Amino acid sequence: MLLPNGWSMTRLGDVLRREVHPVKVDATTTYQEIGIRSHCKGIFHKPEVSGRVIGEKRVFKVIPDALVLNIVFAWEQAIAVTNSDQIGMIASHRFPMYRPLLDRCDVNYLRHYFSTFRGKELLELASPGGAGRNKTLGQKNFEEIRVPMPISGHEQKRIAATLSAWDDAIATGVRLLANKRKQKQALIESLVGGKENDACANWHTTSIMKLASVTVSSVNKKHQEGELSVQLCNYTDVYHNERITSDLALMAATASKGEIAKFSVRLGDVLITKDSETPSDIAVSSYVAEDIRNLVCGYHLAIIRADTTKVEPEFLHSYFALRLTRSYFASQANGATRFGLPIGAIYNAPIRLPDIQEQRRIAQVITAMTREIACQVGDIHALKMEKRALLQQLLTGKRRVRLPEPAEVEPV
Repeated sequence: MLLPNGWSMTRLGDVLRREVHPVKVDATTTYQEIGIRSHCKGIFHKPEVSGRVIGEKRVFKVIPDALVLNIVFAWEQAIAVTNSDQIGMIASHRFPMYRPLLDRCDVNYLRHYFSTFRGKELLELASPGGAGRNKTLGQKNFEEIRVPMPISGHEQKRIAATLSAWDDAIATGVRLLANKRKQKQALIESLVGGKENDACANWHTTSIMKLASVTVSSVNKKHQEGELSVQLCNYTDVYHNERITSDLALMAATASKGEIAKFSVRLGDVLITKDSETPSDIAVSSYVAEDIRNLVCGYHLAIIRADTTKVEPEFLHSYFALRLTRSYFASQANGATRFGLPIGAIYNAPIRLPDIQEQRRIAQVITAMTREIACQVGDIHALKMEKRALLQQLLTGKRRVRLPEPAEVEPV
């Protein structure tokens, strides 16, 4: 790699020192351990436990402002930097901590570096073995890793601070998005839940079979000779109940002409999961908000196609997001290791709704908030893409941070 002036390929063992501060466990004292999330998602705090529970396990004092790794999952980028929040906590021997040697490096610079694709590769190479818990980081291997770094610790700090500012902006956007989604859920509960009061006196209870058709797909991810290529949508958004749009990542598959005719989705369809690993993920819905060409429903999903003279499709989609609806479908799921939803449970699902005009007014309000959420999602995605570009440029020296000019000393 061609590096700019003032940069070098630096061996980690030359700029980091291992911090080892054993803790003598007292059975009558409570302790709190740390853990590290994979993919550079930071430190979490485990529940407090007594020293009696810890027993003979080797534990160490957590040192703030240190680079810390989980040696079992370092290959999954389980790496972070400790701070003052962890003062007084402990870590097991699987969490080695490193501090800069003579201020030769900035640990946050290294944290950002190991969040890159190349950083992940280096951690994998330093973690020999098979998959999962057999891929343990060799600490000597870690110290032999060479990282492109500015020689100046001050420049490293400026790079890390710049990238952390983007992290903060992304985190703020994620928090705002989570709040907006909570607001949307509360809105759906209020408007679609149809509470028993004077305003909902004209609402009536019926079943899905009287409002919509239900089509259970049988198209899988097969690739066969002589069949037609399609885009296969095989899962809904399990967490957010958002809309399916044309930029959704879809699977390539093959299907017959008959399958395409029967299982292609249309604008206004509601897709729900008909099987999942947990009952709570049954009947999670997505709404087809755009006319997507050649999109075929996959075998994990069912198509709910509304009779628009009786039910507004967006209202129907919101019905599947209600907590009461979620509980109903979870109770109808059956299975052991994987849970399925009988088609009869979908047909007979009770739904309470007003006349079609009021449904449309409610749907307009919910749609407006859905669009706001989509804008926030787009903003976060843009920030992540910009940060990714900055990572590549700043951590290779292709783009340099501007350092302040040395202060002039006034003559005495």
